[in-house]
Amino acid sequence: MGLDELYVIPANQNPLRTNARSAEGRHRLKMAEIAIAELASLGKVKVLSDEIDRGGLSYTIDTLTRIKSQRKDIEFYLCMGADQLAGFNKWKDYKKILSTANLVVTTRPGHELPKAKTELPTWLQTELSTFRYPKSAFKSKKTIQFIELRDIDVSASEIRRKTRRNEQVEHLTPHAVADYIRDNKVYTAADLKIADYQEFAKFCSHVMGDRGALGIQGYDLRKLTQPAEFSIVASGTSTRHVRALCENVVKEAKEQFDIYPQSTEGLQEGRWVIIDYGSLMIHFFYDFVRNEYRIEDLWSSAPRIDV
Repeated sequence: MGLDELYVIPANQNPLRTNARSAEGRHRLKMAEIAIAELASLGKVKVLSDEIDRGGLSYTIDTLTRIKSQRKDIEFYLCMGADQLAGFNKWKDYKKILSTANLVVTTRPGHELPKAKTELPTWLQTELSTFRYPKSAFKSKKTIQFIELRDIDVSASEIRRKTRRNEQVEHLTPHAVADYIRDNKVYTAADLKIADYQEFAKFCSHVMGDRGALGIQGYDLRKLTQPAEFSIVASGTSTRHVRALCENVVKEAKEQFDIYPQSTEGLQEGRWVIIDYGSLMIHFFYDFVRNEYRIEDLWSSAPRIDV
């Protein structure tokens, strides 16, 4: 796979993470430009502002269609981490994407690449004409290729948390990006709305308890290597109940603290919903799914917090 040009395109708003807060688009665009400045000088990497300029929800198919209309002479490859693959069928017009661009899927910390067809998401199995690791063909004649990288376990949540606590992040992101984050207070303004995340965790627990959440457990993770400082785990009696619990916590936190989560994932299925408030991660499970994953085992050595 030869490289003609590589486009880095920051999204304005991820459609699958609605009601989420993040750095302003102009900041994320600038950080992307700073991060790849050295590569950009080689002439093969470009940061495009298409989705920031367009505003609203960002759909890959819209951006891909526009770029392809201008570059009809080249073959397109859409790169994503393995963590995005399972939910790719929720992307707008995903089948059209598969007929427009080849997929390149790379390793991500905690996610193994599928080596057999049975390890692929069900939706992907039905779209393939043949499977042979590491490169297979879609029915659309485009390809999917799996590439193993030397993964670096870095998350945006960890960078936000460390920045808020005035800790160094130069080992997690380029020095120039770290300087930009500090100089422009990129991640601090919204976080200052919550002075004590342990108290915020108690507030969220009371909200979910009032709506019938089961088995509410809180953990203090500050002495563990975790992307958050506190976590809450709770169960719902059905996927509808799980969704309702999540939506109510987000609503009450917005009303009381004027804050949205950084992301909300899994809301459509309602089996395992994660609300990311940076220093607080909330996990809602459909009760039998919680028993299957036993996520509390990860924090068995962490002190409980009174929720």
